[in-house]
Amino acid sequence: MQCWARQDARGDTSGIDARFSTEGERLAFPVRAEFSEVDYAVLYAAPHPAVMDALRSAPDRAALWQSLPGSL
Repeated sequence: MQCWARQDARGDTSGIDARFSTEGERLAFPVRAEFSEVDYAVLYAAPHPAVMDALRSAPDRAALWQSLPGSL
C-alpha cells in the first residue's frame, strides 16, 4: 500500500464494524450534515494552523471546545 489511509478510532465496538481495510474506508458513524459535520476527505501531512493555534492557546478542554475553528 503506497498511500495514506484514514482510520476511524471510534469503531469496532457494540456491533460497529470500522476495521481497517485496504479495500475501502469503513467509518464508524455517518457524517451528519444536519449537525454541520464535515468529512474532510483530504489528508494533510501537517495539521491546519488554525487547529494548532487553538490547541496551543486553550488552557483546558472546555476552553478548547470554544476556540476550535468552525471550518478549515
